[in-house]
Amino acid sequence: MIKIIHRYFRGRFERFYFKNRWHLVLDLSLIIIVICLTIGVISLYSYRPNISWLDGFSGPTLDLNNPPLDMYFSSVSGAVKMEEGVPLKISFQNNGAAAISNLKINLAPVDKAFVLTRLELAEENTAVKINGRELTWTAIPVGQGGEVNLKAYFTTATTQRQVAWQAHSEYIFSGKLLKHNFDLPSFTRVAALTVKSVAYYTSPQGDQLGIGPLPPIVGIPTSYWIFWEAASDGEFKNLVFSARLPENIELAGDRSLLAGEFDYNADTRQIIWKIAELTPASDSYRFGFEVRFIPEEKHVGQSWPLLMMTRYYAKDALTGEEKTGSFGQPTTDLLDDHFNNDQGRVISQ
Repeated sequence: MIKIIHRYFRGRFERFYFKNRWHLVLDLSLIIIVICLTIGVISLYSYRPNISWLDGFSGPTLDLNNPPLDMYFSSVSGAVKMEEGVPLKISFQNNGAAAISNLKINLAPVDKAFVLTRLELAEENTAVKINGRELTWTAIPVGQGGEVNLKAYFTTATTQRQVAWQAHSEYIFSGKLLKHNFDLPSFTRVAALTVKSVAYYTSPQGDQLGIGPLPPIVGIPTSYWIFWEAASDGEFKNLVFSARLPENIELAGDRSLLAGEFDYNADTRQIIWKIAELTPASDSYRFGFEVRFIPEEKHVGQSWPLLMMTRYYAKDALTGEEKTGSFGQPTTDLLDDHFNNDQGRVISQ
């Protein structure tokens, strides 16, 4: 190998270097450049720079297990009347080392059976803006926070009553977009109970139900049919409906009972209808009965009540809440009888 190299350089010397020394200078320069480049590559490969002086220019550290913005949500967890709004309080505090910008909180039910229709502030708050079901804050300085009290309004087309909902938040901290989800306290929708009491002489289908003169005539009986109906979008139990008969009104013999039990106390002149359980799946909770009115001279020119002191009681099967109230007290004016609703005032013979 040495002889080969020796012959190479000897031939090159006799051919180039001996005749012109510039070839020697050029070759030596190239060799020096190659050696310098090799040394530079090796030095860069093994170089370990000290950049601790840059620490002062880096942004604040971010611990995803301990986010810079603390948020707290408080709401009711019991029975709620959705038409009155669900109260919600949101509190937050910026514990990070930099300001927070573009905070957004989006509220949404978990179940698609419910729809959050709108949000309303329970008290004035100029720091927050509401757009649909989203709340936004422009900026939250370091060490500062805030709170907002609002009401959320839901609707549903189903009989489902348990409502679960969430808050989805996002904000910008140190140039990074952070997102967090929070489960809010679930609540139970208060069921609505509807009770109707209507009186007919002629049914909506045109069938004659009553007997006797219209308008009522002094001394001549006129009979009417009264119908009670109960409906709900939730389950109730132990329902009781009652009413008393006014003077000159008597209970006739005919009645129609699709559900529950009927009772009449002749001493107190009280009619009672009991239903053990009411569910939204059925529409057969109806009770009809006949009453008879025998007017006297003192009634001339007046309409007369067919029932008085109407009351109801029911217990919510899910929440245990008790409902009480009064319901319609029909009169001889027959406001629901569109065939005879102007024939209620008594006339003399």
